[in-house]
Amino acid sequence: MALRSKWTVRIHRFETWLRVGAGDEEQHAQPVTVSLRICGLSETHPETLDQCFDYQQVCHWLAEDWPRTPHTPLLETRLNELVEHVFNHDKRVMDLWVGLYKSRAVREADYVGLEREVSRRQFQEQQRSAAELAPPPKKQVRRRRTVAV
Repeated sequence: MALRSKWTVRIHRFETWLRVGAGDEEQHAQPVTVSLRICGLSETHPETLDQCFDYQQVCHWLAEDWPRTPHTPLLETRLNELVEHVFNHDKRVMDLWVGLYKSRAVREADYVGLEREVSRRQFQEQQRSAAELAPPPKKQVRRRRTVAV
């Protein structure tokens, strides 16, 4: 059995463009700065990339995929999307700290943002609670085909 160690990946001040905010001017993409600290257990002496935490995949998602998502009024929603992406992408992640900052939110401040720290256990409990609160899917009524004779 391979030795495992706790590793930390840091992504600091990554700039992406997202459509987020309640104001009319925030319907279009604006710069959002992202910082992450991803912690988890992985091989102590990795020999291949798949034995490591793939920060390139996270960076690609931040830069390419996430900006294509529809507008949302809350920065909290964006933060939760990022948390979900990181935990769902790599099951070895045990703890996550995320910071999202908007540089155009308040003229008098360099940036305004949110930070959140969450463990995998908390994330899983929140996912279960959300699933339990979700309304059941609507049943589709099947229509019978009639054949004209």
